[in-house]
Amino acid sequence: MTWIRTVGKDEASGKTKKVYEKILKERGHLANIFLAQGAEPDILEDHVRMYVHLMIDPGPLTREEREMVAVIVSAANRSAYGAIHHSEALETVGKDPDALYKLMKEFATKHESAREKALLAYAAKLTLAPKDITQDDIKDLRDAGLTDAEILRVNLIASYFNFSNRVALGLGVELEVGKARMYKY
Repeated sequence: MTWIRTVGKDEASGKTKKVYEKILKERGHLANIFLAQGAEPDILEDHVRMYVHLMIDPGPLTREEREMVAVIVSAANRSAYGAIHHSEALETVGKDPDALYKLMKEFATKHESAREKALLAYAAKLTLAPKDITQDDIKDLRDAGLTDAEILRVNLIASYFNFSNRVALGLGVELEVGKARMYKY
């Protein structure tokens, strides 16, 4: 599952057990990325809280836009773990089995929504060349119709997934198989 020892669901105690139980209640599944962090329950709890705030709670971007950013960042980082999880989430929240195909087409062409194109381009650039972000990139987002609150949320989601992808990649977190990957969305 990972290259380090993890705290399994059945062996968890104390704070780790409480955090695991909360995740299971809210999400219906305890992902390997969370099990990998079980030895640090306070940090795991903060990680999950940030994920929920950025991706699930009401906010300035649609749930589909948030998942698109997650997929693009994960793909740019070559994190199969994040890209697969969030392409599945994108298909589920959008109720569209072709959502990933449409996202990749959107990202690769100039014929689709200027808003989504700008979101995806910014997230990819922040991931691959963060030192090259300039005020012009923010202007591009505004020109595509994004508000400052939406721009902040895109930045936070892209930054969060860069963190999360590095946890998964740096610890060798394996992708769950089949129904073990099913979440409540």
